[in-house]
Amino acid sequence: MSSYADATKHWLPSDQPKPDPAFLDGLQPANLRKTAPTIDHHDSLAQPTPPLTPPGELSADAQKGAADGPPAVRQRKTTSSRDHNNKGDKRVPGEGFAQSIKGQVSERRHVIEDLDQRIAQPWVPRANIAATPEHPYGTTAGGYAELHKDEPVLGQHVAFFDKDRDNILWPLDTWRGFREMGYSFFWCTFAMTVIHFFFSWFTAPGFLPDPFFRIFLKNGHRSKHGSDTGVYDSEGRFIPAKFEEIFSKFDKGNKGGLSFTEGVQMIHAQRQAADPIGWAGETFEWASTYLLIWPKDGICDKESIRTVYDVSCFGSLRSARYRSGSLSRCDA
Repeated sequence: MSSYADATKHWLPSDQPKPDPAFLDGLQPANLRKTAPTIDHHDSLAQPTPPLTPPGELSADAQKGAADGPPAVRQRKTTSSRDHNNKGDKRVPGEGFAQSIKGQVSERRHVIEDLDQRIAQPWVPRANIAATPEHPYGTTAGGYAELHKDEPVLGQHVAFFDKDRDNILWPLDTWRGFREMGYSFFWCTFAMTVIHFFFSWFTAPGFLPDPFFRIFLKNGHRSKHGSDTGVYDSEGRFIPAKFEEIFSKFDKGNKGGLSFTEGVQMIHAQRQAADPIGWAGETFEWASTYLLIWPKDGICDKESIRTVYDVSCFGSLRSARYRSGSLSRCDA
């Protein structure tokens, strides 16, 4: 019986491989390479993959070497507060954007860019004052802002008609309020019908509509409709930036107010799809505002429109027309 070695020897190559002497020499302890030093502090590690930046932004190293070689990898600019103090750099992230495109509708409707330099944080809603750059603290005459500090601006607008202060607006309350401001019998009846028919259900405390078409003032913020200027937010607060947009976009010639035609153009521009109630409501409100102010030169000035939002002008108009006896001046 042959052994395993005899049986498999014909499978082995005739010339056995021999190890490389140079390789064996490198395994000697004296010739081994030293271990690479470790990095004790993680902040000394090089960033393996630098973050990308928007087009046009290059790191300082990339800008320095752009002329010497191929384009470098774009890196996001990161500067600390210490760098800003040293360089006096007051730039903020995102500046340098475009607010309009040539040939588009945005080119015709300008938005004020430096509004935050004329009034503090104009994009933040004011809960209880109708603030503008000219009146940053709202209507202060007669202590109006202080008297109504616990009411939202939209609530102030509606509360004018609530004479008994029961926070419930009956249709007759609305009719009397419009009549006191000088509207005709027809317009008062029309306004009462429109307001209570469309807005009563939305302010009702339950799911069912109110059989008397009353408006509950505690839910008055629900009466905000679509296709409007956006000056009132969904909580009934006043947004100064949105108020200024009315005039920056639609006041042609920067005359400080709107003509009736410009108001109609504003309504047309701000229409939202499938919102007939909003279209009708905005048209009714602009017509009522124009009839209330009734400017002699045909221009509803900015301040008069502002006082309509917080109804601070309603009381003075009512008193003036009571004194003059012309309660039907606005014959619509």
